[in-house]
Amino acid sequence: MTPEVERRIAALAADHESGASAILVEVMPLLREALSSDQPIGPIARAVCRAQPSMAPVWNAALAACAPDGSTHLAQFARRIDRAPKAIARFAMECFREAQRLNVLTVSNSGSVMQALVAIRGRCSLAVACTESRPALEGRRLAAQLAALEIPVTCYSDAAIGHALDDGDAVIVGADAIAPEWFLNKVGTRMLAAAAWQRGLPVYVVAARDKFVSAALAERLVVREEATSEIWSEPPAGVTVRNPYFERTPLDLVTAVISDIGVLGAAMVPDVCTAQHDDETLRILRDLFPMA
Repeated sequence: MTPEVERRIAALAADHESGASAILVEVMPLLREALSSDQPIGPIARAVCRAQPSMAPVWNAALAACAPDGSTHLAQFARRIDRAPKAIARFAMECFREAQRLNVLTVSNSGSVMQALVAIRGRCSLAVACTESRPALEGRRLAAQLAALEIPVTCYSDAAIGHALDDGDAVIVGADAIAPEWFLNKVGTRMLAAAAWQRGLPVYVVAARDKFVSAALAERLVVREEATSEIWSEPPAGVTVRNPYFERTPLDLVTAVISDIGVLGAAMVPDVCTAQHDDETLRILRDLFPMA
């Protein structure tokens, strides 16, 4: 790899705040440039996946680039991504077409969730409660974006979001990966989904197909943890600090996934995940990332 490519991948690894869709914007040019040059694609594909090991779209893009005729496969992948936002918006509107007023709870900051909320607001009165999402506070950015669109929004500390359940109608969250039995999203998602399920509120995950992964790829995703100093810079002796950024939430807690191919009941998700990767893709995955 050239020094410039190494610099860009290092910057990618240092990005602790962007969601999967924003990360992919940086990854796609790296892969395209590698394919159009004399650089071997394998080392760059491995490097971008290791830079963002929790982000399914990064892995799926890397696998597309490493396929025979990788440029064609990556172009097809890019076209599908470009079409996804309009499809997600359409299916989000259909999902809530009978609602007159909707109070939504969410966590962190997801571009896909934002697209869905804007679409829903076009059909009914909408109010949003979101978490600030420590330690990087991505939820504050979402709150500011919603306020700029004149969508009423209340921002809670992560632990206090349960107060919004009393008036809530639905939980809508994003995902960095969707596997056959769980989805991966910012820490705090599982607690909110479980609390909503206990109260009988529906839980929706908004994600395009680039977030879906087969069981084989799901085993290779890494739940990212970052510097403990973001939580407590100088803990006393005997105190262990952990700072996970993401967590797995069981699909048993999910009502449906609003995707670019429709509103999928949770029971449909495993089939979509399995269909993501054919035998050739799985071979490439095993070659690039052999299991220990």
